[in-house]
Amino acid sequence: MPSKTRAALLLVGLFLLGGVAGGVAHRTYLNHIASAQSPRPRIPNSHDITEEMAQSLNLDTQQKEQLKVIIQQSREHYGALSRQFRPQYEKIREDTNAAIRTILRPDQLRRFEDTLKKMDIRHQARPHEPPPTSNQIEK
Repeated sequence: MPSKTRAALLLVGLFLLGGVAGGVAHRTYLNHIASAQSPRPRIPNSHDITEEMAQSLNLDTQQKEQLKVIIQQSREHYGALSRQFRPQYEKIREDTNAAIRTILRPDQLRRFEDTLKKMDIRHQARPHEPPPTSNQIEK
């Protein structure tokens, strides 16, 4: 086989081998990124908490009903506390974002605003359990 043909075949083989290696490396990188960004665990609701505790503690029917009421009252108290302090958390968040804006260049500011929009979308998409109502106690 002439040396020019052999050199051309070697060059094509190396090119194909580089493409395969690059594809494998890219797939490995994507898998690593996907595993690092695991989804947040679901927040258990009142029913889940009651059922898990009733099962693990081997509660009888009366105890389970009493536990439902206790969990319900606790969730209502947490909800009231959250509503009370939410404005203060929002004020701190707004002040922090305003302070960050003062140190950014215009190109950075645009990216920061985009980041804030994405964070807001993720926050709104997060499953929040509304405060349970009294009819949920009878579950």
